[in-house]
Amino acid sequence: MHLLLIHQNFPGQFRDLAPAWLASGHQVTAIGSKADAPTGLRWEGLRYLQYRFSEEPSQLERGLAVAKLVMQLTNQVDPPDLVMSHSGWGEALCLKRVCGDLPWISYPELWGNPRSLGFGFDNSLAGIVPDATIFSSPNLLAELALLQSSASVVASRSQLLSFPKRLQQRLTLLPEGVDLHQIKPDPTACLAIPEMGLEFRAGQQLVTFISRDLEPLRGLRQLMQCWPLVTKTLPEAQLVLVGDRGQGYSLQQPEGDGHLEDALGKLPEIIDRGKIHCLGSLPHSDMLKLLQCSACHVALSYPYTLSWSVLEALACAAPIISNPDSPIAVELQSEASGILAMVSFNDVDGLALRIIELLQNPHQAHDIGATGRSWIEKYGGLEQALEGYERLFESVREQVVT
Repeated sequence: MHLLLIHQNFPGQFRDLAPAWLASGHQVTAIGSKADAPTGLRWEGLRYLQYRFSEEPSQLERGLAVAKLVMQLTNQVDPPDLVMSHSGWGEALCLKRVCGDLPWISYPELWGNPRSLGFGFDNSLAGIVPDATIFSSPNLLAELALLQSSASVVASRSQLLSFPKRLQQRLTLLPEGVDLHQIKPDPTACLAIPEMGLEFRAGQQLVTFISRDLEPLRGLRQLMQCWPLVTKTLPEAQLVLVGDRGQGYSLQQPEGDGHLEDALGKLPEIIDRGKIHCLGSLPHSDMLKLLQCSACHVALSYPYTLSWSVLEALACAAPIISNPDSPIAVELQSEASGILAMVSFNDVDGLALRIIELLQNPHQAHDIGATGRSWIEKYGGLEQALEGYERLFESVREQVVT
């Protein structure tokens, strides 16, 4: 089958799915706005098309540019059999017109609401009222895609439940899957970062935190606020932060140069800064090694999208601390209390106690991590995801035939 994948920041959600489809014999063409296609052995056979603009395009301009490329592809000798597109930046706005009877699967991802960005959820935002219109445009794009496409997919239960009930029935819950053959526990794991003079090993008192940007959405403030309490009991504990220093999804502007700088600046002077390691963005392979070394992975979150790194932490058998209403807790449902060490998002003292508990009780931490690995083997593997997508492909193509 010839699959056409559309994502402004390709590969995006297709990071693991697209290479697996290529390996299984599917022909894959991708459209995105990035100048360069992903490279490497796993991407051999990919055809990549870029839509270009000299300045930041509007949503309609993106939609028109993508539609033009799709029309060109559908008029070629070997046109796509099926289109899959993220709806978040306007790229899907004109697809219904140009796809015709061509099956189209949309990715609306999330229905935005104030709570998903921490309002009424994070005590640090108490008293701040968000702009009521901030979610209007992304939600409209999501609804248009839902109503026009052959099928719509979300990757997690929390994303599904974010949508109004009138739209939930149009959505298919289909996880993207984790490659469990490549991502797995390693009790001998070691990550060396020579340029920083650092080496991390499994068995150390390592507390890890991973986010695309080091910002409040994933509980950065609560983690940094609790750190003095942790080090008072466990002075040898190390905190390892992975992520860029951008604004991220937070609507609250930092007081200083950034959210991380704000959090670091509020630590007491007696805190050993040499035990706090800010690694920036890591290559994926290094990030996985770090998770294999982790004695405690802190994964608090607003009710937002489910982070890949949390699923990969489960696959690496890292013991995870999260809050009951986080995306991973919602995903695990009734099993969450047996797989996660739970703490309220705003409970700084409770978070410190949870971290100390896991670092002082490695057998308990091991059991939590092993339970998480068993869950993802049962429900979250890439192979299960690929089987689910094949069934969906067959279903939407049958709709066209009938």
